[in-house]
Amino acid sequence: MKVLYPTLVSPFEIRGQTFKNRIFLPAHGTGYAQAGSVGERALAYYRRRVTGGISLLITEATQVVPLTEQGYPQLSVASDACIPGFSRLARLCAENDCRFFGQLYHEGRARAHSVDGSLDVALAPSAVPDERFHIMPRAMPLSMIEDMVNLFAHGAARLASAGAQGMELLVGLGYLYSQFLSPRTNFRTDKYGGSPAARLRFLYETLKAIRDATSDDFVIGIRIAGEEYDADGLRLGDTVSACQSLDRDGLIDYVNVSAWGTATLLGASKTIPTMFMEIGPTLPYAQAIRESVNVPVLTAGRINQPQQAEQALATGQTDMIGMVRAFIADPDFALKAKQGRPEDIRACIACNQACIGHRHSGHGISCIQFPESGREIQFGVRSEAKHKKRIMVIGGGPAGMKAAAVAAERGHEVTLYERGSRLGGQALLAQLLPDRHEFGGLIDNLKKEVQAVGVQVRCNFDVTLPKVREIQPEAIIIATGAVPYKPAGQFDEAQVVTAWDVLENRVNVGSSVVVADWRCDWVGLGVAEKLASEGCSVRLCVNGEMAGEMLHSFLRHQWVARLHNLNVEIIPYLRLFGADSDTVYMQHVLSEQPVICENTDTLILAYGHRSVISLHDELYREFEDLHAIGDCLSPRTAEEAILEGLKIGALV
Repeated sequence: MKVLYPTLVSPFEIRGQTFKNRIFLPAHGTGYAQAGSVGERALAYYRRRVTGGISLLITEATQVVPLTEQGYPQLSVASDACIPGFSRLARLCAENDCRFFGQLYHEGRARAHSVDGSLDVALAPSAVPDERFHIMPRAMPLSMIEDMVNLFAHGAARLASAGAQGMELLVGLGYLYSQFLSPRTNFRTDKYGGSPAARLRFLYETLKAIRDATSDDFVIGIRIAGEEYDADGLRLGDTVSACQSLDRDGLIDYVNVSAWGTATLLGASKTIPTMFMEIGPTLPYAQAIRESVNVPVLTAGRINQPQQAEQALATGQTDMIGMVRAFIADPDFALKAKQGRPEDIRACIACNQACIGHRHSGHGISCIQFPESGREIQFGVRSEAKHKKRIMVIGGGPAGMKAAAVAAERGHEVTLYERGSRLGGQALLAQLLPDRHEFGGLIDNLKKEVQAVGVQVRCNFDVTLPKVREIQPEAIIIATGAVPYKPAGQFDEAQVVTAWDVLENRVNVGSSVVVADWRCDWVGLGVAEKLASEGCSVRLCVNGEMAGEMLHSFLRHQWVARLHNLNVEIIPYLRLFGADSDTVYMQHVLSEQPVICENTDTLILAYGHRSVISLHDELYREFEDLHAIGDCLSPRTAEEAILEGLKIGALV
């Protein structure tokens, strides 16, 4: 067999530890910690990735202080109670020839967690407020710094006793150690501030204490940002200088390079790169640091294809490649790369909706394309259908495709009927927006799932009740989607069109438009950007507190910045009242006063959707094994559609 990615699948070594390939799973919050330890759901999540061929697993950022019942699930090494859970994870890795490292951290001033609704006291080297959480931290006294060093050393010792082969100290991204290193947040005049060497002292002492508390073959690395892109954060020169000092004194065995920070909305929004950002944005920083130190350099950040990873390794930009979202979307990424099957990889589309989006909303991570992620206990193994059926799936959008694929994989005879000429549903429209073409990967990936299990696909087929009677299926899944909702109002002589009309280029909207955005999601933002980039004067009138209110904040922040650069006027708190030939009439939802948008050529409705459920209602009394999923059940997003497809496909 020809090896397509020879460097990627080649072995590597760090401090005597051998890695079977150059692919690792970086630290990332899962939301599946239980009482500060690794519970069943986390273990199932990690098992699926470890058995998928990675060579190194680094746990999510783990606290060294007690968690005291905070509502944000995290791991902690503050007591010996963590050891049994980490030991199970270590055994899992050992059984699959995978190395196991734990990542330890303290957030410093970037602490916005709470136990009972009141804010905790945040700590930092100096009392310098941040711009994102709006927190004024407490400057740490000397005794607290010394205690913190001991907490990290004891935490590393617990990891080692649990069977970890190494640990990684989270230094960058604007957390505590980064705050000490940066001259823009560390204004101390004692031995921990005032010069580069003094600002490095806290990190230096911590790494030395960790080495003293562990064995000589225990691997110690740091994760640090090349650039934090925050007003207060690290610059590349700061990072290179710190890494060189630590390397020279033998305190680190590798450097894991990231980028951006957590102290500003801009920096935070880029820490999990969206599809608006380039592939591999951390690679230039990794290369710069690799050229400055003698220890291996690792990196991760928006690399979702094996050829991208191979090129980065072969050209010397890094020594190992980490992928988080790529393994959430496809746990078998490494195996498929090794086997030379890149076309079978379910590529991440960088939507950020169910991964970091779930994490920030207090839920465990998943993937809109592959909702089995995070649900391995319920859906990790397909159960064979006890009674094989002829199943009719009506509607070829994301919901219908997922349901058809899962049902067929379980042994059913499945035919998928689509009224249009192509599969994809509303995802076909979403991919038409500026720099959102990757969203179309969702369609391609689901089509591969459908084809792989032998689903029969019939496009240009308009299903009616007589045709269903003729076919006589044993089970029916309705996934007929939704159409644009048009609100009531007075629109005499106004040109009123839908976002769908704009995306499919069916109308001439003129030079000045108002986008009435009720849903506050990607539709209003995307249509506004599309038209503004084509030269239109655009006012985005939002029926909410902010544009993109329903989106994950990282994507929203980047999109709002793009609209600002295009001079789009965003007006929040508005509801649509009506329009005439050149004016759109709005009402402020709080003051209830009128807001008039004059000199308008076209009113564009981004007002959500209404279900197409009529066929289901016709079939309801005649067919017992009948199910409705996705937007036809209730208009939401691709995430809910695909998840419901999974659930029904596993049930029928």
